[in-house]
Amino acid sequence: MNKPDPIPFRNALGRFATGVTIVTTVDGDSEPVGVTASSFNSVSLDPPLVLWSLAKSAHSLPAFQNSGGFNVHVLAAHQSDVSNGFARPGENKFDGIDWTTCSQGFPLLPECAALFRCKTNFQYEGGDHIIFVGEVIDYEDHDLPALVFHSGKYAEARTKPFIDPDAEPDVDLNRGQFTENFLFYLLSRAHFQSSYPVRKAIYALGMSEREYFCLSLLSMSGALPSDEIQHRLEHTGHAPDQAIIDSLEKRGWVAKDGDNFQISPEGQKVFIRLLAQSKALEEQILKHFSEDELAQASAFLKKMIDVTGSDIPDLW
Repeated sequence: MNKPDPIPFRNALGRFATGVTIVTTVDGDSEPVGVTASSFNSVSLDPPLVLWSLAKSAHSLPAFQNSGGFNVHVLAAHQSDVSNGFARPGENKFDGIDWTTCSQGFPLLPECAALFRCKTNFQYEGGDHIIFVGEVIDYEDHDLPALVFHSGKYAEARTKPFIDPDAEPDVDLNRGQFTENFLFYLLSRAHFQSSYPVRKAIYALGMSEREYFCLSLLSMSGALPSDEIQHRLEHTGHAPDQAIIDSLEKRGWVAKDGDNFQISPEGQKVFIRLLAQSKALEEQILKHFSEDELAQASAFLKKMIDVTGSDIPDLW
């Protein structure tokens, strides 16, 4: 059998999709060491053993050979930048990362899909790599989509939904009931749950939802007459009447400009504070979804808006 050509051989191996991990330990000076590795795999459940491999040419090899243990971080889908940082040779890989240490003193990285803390049980030579077998002494499992590497590029793992052919219908008009799979129920519940922390912040300011919607519209659209404000917000169920607009003006959040109303500098500060809280909340929620899931959800919602909004005015 002829020796395979390295590049086509590597391409063929790349057809096998793998997870992406960062393995960490410390060197002889107790300095943090970390590498990106896709060679991670399970070996045994009893005892709990895992393995991964590192090139003999890697500068970090002595640290992993002598430290006595390591932490394997299974990266989440949103951590491709972290993977890239640890895949590059050089120092300061931990710069800008809010890492801590475990009881063994090895680095722990945040926001991973899973974590396996290991003590090194065996080291084997495997061609141009050293294979490390570790016994898992502790682990964590987080509900985050995992980052995947396939054909030389990052990919995302997505489970196929199970469709039960015997499931009850989403809506039963005879009994006046619906299930948790009713689409409008899901859309409404997702909205109310995801926006609840921001609504609490709105109420804490002594602001009503109608006042918040009014500030939001004026921040995006600029000055508008009161009847236009009411028209654009009518479909939301939170259209402000003249009393609401007058209240915002009295509190200094809205200023009158002739026949128009515009958000004031103070109102803009308040709205930006709430918007920043919304954005921070969004970033925390979106970490639980892959880029593919987010793209599909965004496309679905935009299409839903187009289908249902032909007679609804644009907010801005």
